[in-house]
Amino acid sequence: MNRIVAIARLQALGRRDAVLWPVGILTIAICTNLVVFASISDSVQDQPVTGALASIYIATMAFGAVAVTQHLPFALGLSVTRREFTAGLALFVTAQTIAYAVLLVLLQSIEDATGGWGLRLRMFGLGFLDDYSPPVQFAMYASPLLFMAVLGAAFGTLYARWRVNGVLTGVAAAIVLPGGAAALIGYLHRWPDVAHWFARTGPVALLAGWPLLLALLLGGASYLGLRRATP
Repeated sequence: MNRIVAIARLQALGRRDAVLWPVGILTIAICTNLVVFASISDSVQDQPVTGALASIYIATMAFGAVAVTQHLPFALGLSVTRREFTAGLALFVTAQTIAYAVLLVLLQSIEDATGGWGLRLRMFGLGFLDDYSPPVQFAMYASPLLFMAVLGAAFGTLYARWRVNGVLTGVAAAIVLPGGAAALIGYLHRWPDVAHWFARTGPVALLAGWPLLLALLLGGASYLGLRRATP
C-alpha cells in the first residue's frame, strides 16, 4: 500500500499541470462568460445558462489520457508494475475528482449567493441541482468527473496498447455505437420508452449512479489493456 501511495504522490508531483490546468481552463471560461454577458446585460431577459462547466470535464479527460501516455513509460522504467501504476493512478484520480467536485459545489454556492454573479448568469447547478443537498450535489459533480478522467485514461490505454490505430478505432466506436443505437431505437419506435426511462430514473441516478458504474467498468477494461501495453 505504501508503494501505491508513493506512486500516487509521484503522479501528483509530476502532474501539477494536470491539477492546475483544468482549474485554470475553468477560470478562463468563467471570466470569459462574465465579460461577455456583462457587456450585453441590458439585452438579456431570462437567466442564461452557459457551457463554462463543461470546460473542467473536458480538461480532466484530456489529462487522463496524458497520465497514461506520458507517465506509464516512466513508471515502468522505475520497475513499477502495471498493477501498481494503475492503483496509484486510480488513487490520484480519485483525490483529484474529490477536490474538483468540492470546488464546483463551492462555486455553485457562490453563484446562488450572488444571484448569478450579479448578472443572473447560470454556470453551475443548472437549476435542478439547487433542489438537492450539498452531499448529493457533490456526488452529481464527482461521478461524471471520475468518468471523464477514466475515459481519458482509456484512450491513453488504447494509444499505449495499439498506438494511433487504437485511438482512432476508439473514436470511431464512440461515434458508431451511439449512432447505431439511436438508429435502432428509432427504427423500433422506442424513443417514448427511452424518454420514460430517463424520467423514471431521475437526475441523481443519471448523474451520480450511472457515470460511476460506467467509470468502474471502463477502468477495469483499461487495466486489462494496460497489462499488455508496451512503452
